[in-house]
Amino acid sequence: LNLQSTKNENLRNSLAFQTLYIGISPYQGPSLYNIIPMIELFYGVYFLKGGMYTVVNSLVKLFKEQGGTLKLATPVQEIIIKDKVAVGIRVNNHPIHSDYVLCNADFPTAMTTLIPNEQNRGQYTDQKIAKMDYSCSCLVLYLGLDKKYPTEALHTIHFAQDFSKNVADLFDNGKLPEDPSYYVYVPSKMDPSLAPENSEALYVLVPVPELSKFNDWSPTTLKNYRQLIINKLRQTATFSDIEQHIVVEKQFTPVDFKEQFGAYNGATFGLRPTLKQSNYYRPHNKFDYADHLYFCGSSTHPGAGVPIVMQSAKLAVEELIKDDQTNA
Repeated sequence: LNLQSTKNENLRNSLAFQTLYIGISPYQGPSLYNIIPMIELFYGVYFLKGGMYTVVNSLVKLFKEQGGTLKLATPVQEIIIKDKVAVGIRVNNHPIHSDYVLCNADFPTAMTTLIPNEQNRGQYTDQKIAKMDYSCSCLVLYLGLDKKYPTEALHTIHFAQDFSKNVADLFDNGKLPEDPSYYVYVPSKMDPSLAPENSEALYVLVPVPELSKFNDWSPTTLKNYRQLIINKLRQTATFSDIEQHIVVEKQFTPVDFKEQFGAYNGATFGLRPTLKQSNYYRPHNKFDYADHLYFCGSSTHPGAGVPIVMQSAKLAVEELIKDDQTNA
């Protein structure tokens, strides 16, 4: 990003913060990603009634209507590859054969855990995966508050006093920022159904380093850092009494992103979108080293962020259909 052309510090930070949505430093990201704030400012952003989980429920509904069978709590142990062709998966030590395999696990995790034989991965050896650049991670707080708060702001970004140091801590210094920037979202302002009457739903996202740079997420670390964020919220006029009105709380750390969601290094946004890891230069949706195998998700082409990840799924399906028609 060419931030130098914008002289107002607050405006510069507002434009710069957008790149953290995809997990890269605004001081290192390709200028291509100026498109993110441009699109938001020019075209606005759609809100999904019922929140992001509406996407999940809608996809499940469509999948079942198309005849799909959904199996939950069924961990995949391996993608089975024979003679450079994916022929199925292994679950509970039993093979399940299929004509095609489409994997939406985080690509680096899929490589290192689901394809154990490095000979089947082409360039994506354990060493190659470890050397790739990864996005930052996040501490996320979901808070249920038993009162309404006097704010009309749906989205609020709070900036560190020294934003450049904040970003350096995330990507270079490998430490939890002592004065972090963070993002606050109050979805119940837009959709009252997301909280009980006279209550509020609050989402707080704090960019933090991924696990290869900082991994001390002990209960004490989490407790203290969570309290630091709560104290910062209390210093705002809007949420000065927030601590005594939290009745529901759910937390996600980089460890949770790794263990619950399979994010390599707990990097919430997958591979960092450096110039050499952006768009076409990310792992392809059609696997280069085995036929009938396809990938989608934040670490694949074209990139991170829910709309872009949905595009990666669309591209993967299009490649699969094209191959299926050719093989018919």
